[in-house]
Amino acid sequence: MLNDLARKCLEGNQKAQYELYQKLAPKMLGVCMRYASDQPQAEDFMQEGFVRMFTKLNQFNFEGSFEGWVRRIMVNTSLELLRKEMKRRYHD
Repeated sequence: MLNDLARKCLEGNQKAQYELYQKLAPKMLGVCMRYASDQPQAEDFMQEGFVRMFTKLNQFNFEGSFEGWVRRIMVNTSLELLRKEMKRRYHD
C-alpha cells in the first residue's frame, strides 16, 4: 500500500502525496518526539523530514520497508536539526 502511494508520488500525483503524509504522520511524529524537547519542535522536525523524504523519493529502490526508510530520514533529520540548534546555542 505505501509502496503504491510512493510510486504515484514519483509520478507527481499530489493526492497520493497527501495520502502518504496522512498515513505516516502520526507514527513519524512519535519518532520525532523522541528527539524533540516539545511537540512544536517535533512537528518542525517531522515537516523537514517529510520535505526531505519527498525530495529524495527517487532514491528509494522499493526493496525493504518503505516505512523504515522514512523513519530513518526522520531520525537523521531530527538529529541534524538538533546538532545545528546546539551549535547555534553555544556559538552565540
